[in-house]
Amino acid sequence: MKITTAIFDLDGTLLNTLGDLADSVNVALARHGLPLASEEQVRERVGNGVRRLISLSLPENASDTLVDACLDDFRTAYEQRITNRTQPYDGIVPLLRALKREDVAVGVLSNKYDLAAKNLIRFFFGDLCQVTVGERPGVPRKPDPTSALDLLRQLGGDPATTLYIGDSPVDMQTAHNAGLTAVGVGWGFRSVEELKNAGAEAIVNAPEELLPLFQNGLVNIDAICAAFTRRGFGFTYFPTAADALPYLSETCAGQTVSFGGSKTLEALGLVDALADKAEVHWHWLDADDHTQAADIYLSSANALAETGEIVNIDGACNRVAGTLYGSDRCIFVCGVNKLCPDLQSAVDRARNVAAPLNAKRLGRRTPCAVDGKCHDCRSADRICSALVVHMAPPLSMKKCEVVLIGEALGY
Repeated sequence: MKITTAIFDLDGTLLNTLGDLADSVNVALARHGLPLASEEQVRERVGNGVRRLISLSLPENASDTLVDACLDDFRTAYEQRITNRTQPYDGIVPLLRALKREDVAVGVLSNKYDLAAKNLIRFFFGDLCQVTVGERPGVPRKPDPTSALDLLRQLGGDPATTLYIGDSPVDMQTAHNAGLTAVGVGWGFRSVEELKNAGAEAIVNAPEELLPLFQNGLVNIDAICAAFTRRGFGFTYFPTAADALPYLSETCAGQTVSFGGSKTLEALGLVDALADKAEVHWHWLDADDHTQAADIYLSSANALAETGEIVNIDGACNRVAGTLYGSDRCIFVCGVNKLCPDLQSAVDRARNVAAPLNAKRLGRRTPCAVDGKCHDCRSADRICSALVVHMAPPLSMKKCEVVLIGEALGY
C-alpha cells in the first residue's frame, strides 16, 4: 500500500541541531554561574520541550524562577545561533525532494518551540515541508496525539497511509497514540534499542531506506512468509544484515559453498565470515572458480514478489544456473528493497532497476546504462540474456530458501 503522508520529527531526524542546542544551553548556564553541560548530556535531555531540557540541565530542586530565567536566556541565545552548527543529515534533502516528486504530503512535528521549528524548516528545506508545528502554549506536547492529529488533518492524510518518523521513544509513543505507523531512524539522538523498546514498527539506518516504505508501505513479514512457504520455499527474516550473518555462517559451516555474483553477498562479508568454516568457491575472487555443484549455493535475487516468486536476470547465466540445478541447497539472500507487490512488478524491477544499475556498474555500453530503462536491446554488452522466475523450489534440491533482511542491500 502506497504511503501518501509523512510526519517527521525535527531534532535528530531531519536536522542535527545538537551543537547549537548545547551551545545555547551553556550560554544560559554560564550567565547564572552554573556548571556547563556536555553535548552528550544535552543529547540525552532533548525531545520533551525546551523547558524540560533546561530543567534537566539545572541543579536538582532549582526554583521555577531560575528555570524561567534560564529558559529566557536559552531562547535568546538559540535565536542567535540557530543555524550556526545545525545541518540536515546526509540524504535528507534528496529524500524530501523524492517525496515531493511522489506527491507525498510532508509535515514536521516538533517539541521545539513553534517559531524556532518553523524558522529552521523554512531556512533549510523551503517548500519541501508543507506544514510545520512546534510547541505552542495551551497545546500538550508529544507524546500527546493532539498536535499529530491536527497536523494530519492539515495535510489531508489518512492514518492508514501515514508514516510517523522520528528518533526518540517520545516519537514512537506519539505515533502509537495517534494511530500512525511508527518508524525509527538510526542516525538520531537515541539508540535503535530504545526505539525498538518504544514500539518502532520499522527501523531505517539511512534516509534513502525510507523511500521504499513510501512506495510499498511497511513490510508484512507474516504475509510474505506465508506466500513463499505456500510455494514450498523456506523463509527466514532478519531485521539487519548483522542479525542474518550468524545464521548464514552457521548454516554454511563445514559445507562446500558456492557464491553467485552478488553485491548483497559482498556487502554481508560472508566470504570472510566463512574463511575458516567452509570451502568457498566464488568467481568474483577467482575468475576460473565456477562451482555450481556445491552443498550450498548462495545467491541474491533481482526481485522478490510478495506473492512468492523469485526473479533473476543474468548475462553469462552462471549465477542463475546455480540456483536451478546442481547444489543440494540454494539460499537467496535479499534486502527489503528487492520486494515488489506481485510477479509483474518484480519482473519490471529486474529489467528496469537491477539490470540497468548493474550494466552501469560494469561499464557496459547498453542503452539501459544510459537512461535506466530496458530496451530489450541487441547490444553485445547486454547483461540480460536470461530471465528466470522461481515459482517453486527445483525438484532436484533438498531445500531452497529465502533469507530476507530488513535493510536495503544490493541492486
